[in-house]
Amino acid sequence: MELTVSGINWWAVAASIVVGQVISTVWFVVLFGEPWAREYGAEDKRQHTKEVPGYTYGVQVACTIALTVSLAVLHRGLGVESIGDALLVGALVAVGFCVATGLPGQAFLKRWRVAAIAYGCQVAMILGISTVLGLWR
Repeated sequence: MELTVSGINWWAVAASIVVGQVISTVWFVVLFGEPWAREYGAEDKRQHTKEVPGYTYGVQVACTIALTVSLAVLHRGLGVESIGDALLVGALVAVGFCVATGLPGQAFLKRWRVAAIAYGCQVAMILGISTVLGLWR
């Protein structure tokens, strides 16, 4: 197994970053905007949006880029050749790394709704990104 950025389809990476950002936006604005805002003490998502520092969105984009490039390297190193392979890798990364490392912190804080919303989005993003990478292998 060789983990390298050489041979990665950068068009697929760019498309996957866009897909990841769209999934995150839909998740936190359209689907769960109100519950997410309430979990952080805001009256509604409009108030919460005003209270979020602008740099937070840049951090989100940077993390999506890091996630996508890492998944692309992993796909290349593992020889992902089908959508099924891409979904399997995505599921393993989502559950085995993302949820498994983040959930305990929320459990200790007893923030189950936050965990469900946040990790639901992360799982959806990882599966979406991995799928797009798998489509453009």
